[in-house]
Amino acid sequence: MTNPQSGGAKAASHTKAPDTATVGVTRALDVVSRDAKPSGLMTLSGVEMWERFSFYGLQVLLAYYLYYSLSDGGLGLPQPIALGIAGSYGGLVYISQIIGAWVADRVLAPKYVVLVGGTAILAGHIMLAVVPGLIGLIIGLVLIVIGTGGLKVNTTMMVGALYPDGGARRDAGYAIYYMGITVGAFAGPLITGALHQSWGFHMAFGAAAVGMAFGLGQYIFGMRRLPASTAVVPNPLPAAQRAKWIIITLIGLGLVAIAVMTGLIRPDNISSVVALIVLVAAIGLFTMLLTNKQVTRSERGAIVTYVPVFLMSLVFWTLLFQLFTAFAVFADTKINLTIGSYTMPPSLIVTLESLAVAAVTALLAVMWTRARSTRMEPITKLVVGIVAMAAGAAAIVPFSFGAGQSMPLAIALLVMIFFAFGEALFAPSALSFTAELAPKAASSQMTALYFLTMAGGSTLSGWISQSYREGAEAQYFGTVAIVSLIAVAALAVVYRIISRSVAAR
Repeated sequence: MTNPQSGGAKAASHTKAPDTATVGVTRALDVVSRDAKPSGLMTLSGVEMWERFSFYGLQVLLAYYLYYSLSDGGLGLPQPIALGIAGSYGGLVYISQIIGAWVADRVLAPKYVVLVGGTAILAGHIMLAVVPGLIGLIIGLVLIVIGTGGLKVNTTMMVGALYPDGGARRDAGYAIYYMGITVGAFAGPLITGALHQSWGFHMAFGAAAVGMAFGLGQYIFGMRRLPASTAVVPNPLPAAQRAKWIIITLIGLGLVAIAVMTGLIRPDNISSVVALIVLVAAIGLFTMLLTNKQVTRSERGAIVTYVPVFLMSLVFWTLLFQLFTAFAVFADTKINLTIGSYTMPPSLIVTLESLAVAAVTALLAVMWTRARSTRMEPITKLVVGIVAMAAGAAAIVPFSFGAGQSMPLAIALLVMIFFAFGEALFAPSALSFTAELAPKAASSQMTALYFLTMAGGSTLSGWISQSYREGAEAQYFGTVAIVSLIAVAALAVVYRIISRSVAAR
């Protein structure tokens, strides 16, 4: 699995097409190792690698932990509720990154926000590892959500701060940074999945805690190598506004506590609550962008053009995060995971998708670099990416009718390749669109909108997965595929209409 949530910050600093950037990255990789602050880069890349190790190590097991029976080491929650919680957790993680970026911009320097965030993540994984039951789950996930919000977006931003002059060095720095992300995203599920299979959930969560401990320790040791600018609050809150924001924060926390205690927010409706938050935030951000007096008329046209792209991104992430909700259940119950005498953990299927993404991305980069005729328009990449993922969902349908583990492992891997191809096409192009259409005076708000598509996609994935039922897998994945295809076709038409209208002005 690639690391979509840190892509927004990267997108803000790039306006080149993905295939052009690839050439620059390839040529510049050796530059970083010579004179582009490699020690600071290794500090950030290292903490991010271990954070991804712990994050994905937990995420691939979370749905299982929630709905497995008590005798199997789980919490025994009803499967629909478990899938809703798993999706909502991912949504809250991405929403929290918008808050983390604001805190680092106005309250506490990014360097220290990452330190606090890493400490919270470590504490959260420890809670999951050593405190059984719902208490450990709730406290652990809350700490991880808060910590990830502080760590993720700010480590990505600080990589950019290592290269104030930008250019090829920054491209190469991000390339190396994402190498660390890829390693962590692959190794975490691989290790926690194996530990869960042999020793149970809490041992697996303990491994995620150990990984984050390594990352935090390495970050503390290397903090002094980061640029001085990372220890400065860029846009500090005026002293006169601090009391107001403290009151707003306390009121917000109080309202959440009251909603939980009165049953307004419950495990069975958490996905609906988070989806409502995403909807309100998206409407608010689009309104702020379109009414901002510093945004020019042409930039407003670009923002309107971004609306169908925003909705396509929402469809894309809803499809992708099926891997951690409905498909996680399917992998556990319908895929034949036995190879000879070895039975593969179901979590490993999802992990293999990240390897496929890396391979497909490299293949597409080479193909588009050498043959211009094979390149696609950016909007075409978005459409084809979603179509590929819908095809992956559709490929599940014929193998869903049989009893027991009716899907061969080879077909499951083919489904992962469809998903990987879709991700490799869609994600870079969506990032490029976000950067290209962002108004100069409010690029961070456009980045926040992209984060919201990930939050909304994860939440919607959990929400629709609540309708998943064993014995009706074909209907579920068939419906997901058909609705996705209809949605992307309609949005592609809307995009063409809006872009032509804006261009004609």
